[in-house]
Amino acid sequence: MRRLIIILSIILLIAPVFGGTPAKYVDCDISVEIQENRIIKEKINLTFPTSVDKFNYYIIHPVTNLKVFAPIEIECEVHYERAGTLISCQNFNSSEILISFNCLGLITQYKDSYVFSDRYIISTPADDFKLRVYLPKGYILSEQKLKEIEHPPYFPIDGVQKTDGRTIYLEWNRKPKLGEVYDVSIFYEKALRSDQFAVVVFAIIVVLAMILLFFIFRKKPGIPDYGLRGDEKKILDVLSRENKISQRKICKETGMSKAHVSRIAKSLEERGLIERKRKGRSYEIVLKRE
Repeated sequence: MRRLIIILSIILLIAPVFGGTPAKYVDCDISVEIQENRIIKEKINLTFPTSVDKFNYYIIHPVTNLKVFAPIEIECEVHYERAGTLISCQNFNSSEILISFNCLGLITQYKDSYVFSDRYIISTPADDFKLRVYLPKGYILSEQKLKEIEHPPYFPIDGVQKTDGRTIYLEWNRKPKLGEVYDVSIFYEKALRSDQFAVVVFAIIVVLAMILLFFIFRKKPGIPDYGLRGDEKKILDVLSRENKISQRKICKETGMSKAHVSRIAKSLEERGLIERKRKGRSYEIVLKRE
């Protein structure tokens, strides 16, 4: 791999002499989106000091769905080498190039974590180099790996963790030197693993069961004694369950006669414990609570 890097650097360094590659980038902005299915979607935005009409670029791994824009999509020659992909474009005029592509094989697994690994070679001088790597939606940086090592679960460790409100991403900003090689790796995992999800579901079920039992077995509010006699207590017990009830239903519930219930109800009303409301030819009894 080291020999490949040396050869690649030599080829791309001499390419400007023949007008195929810009001698310098103002900006090299790379955005990497990791998909849950392990497909990588990458975009490389290159800005030049002046407009160019020819352009070469080498990607160190095979790619699919390759597109080049300057600023509209342009046709380029693509050569798939054993170790990577060489792009050669000409007959355009632009100071900015956007390359987009997909690739596989950059994600491996480590215990319960996934690992993204890639290499970026500074083969053309650039004023600024920016790299952003977006984790899949619903994933976070590996807490497991964080416990095993003394530095964050990504390399180089000067990356900055950020979020766009939907996903977490890491960002590196450099003033690169020609020939520098950046080996990037990120350990990440699902925000909630299947074992953690089972614990959460179990906890929710327990809480719901406790709430249900509380409502089933909670005690009904008692009726103060107030020196009540047996039949008076029976009528108030019925009211404590119903809150308001017809005098006729009280007779049915207690087995007392209409006249007996009427006398007790009148007595309870005088003591301010209930209220009687006329409903046709009978009364509706309402319990007064303190």
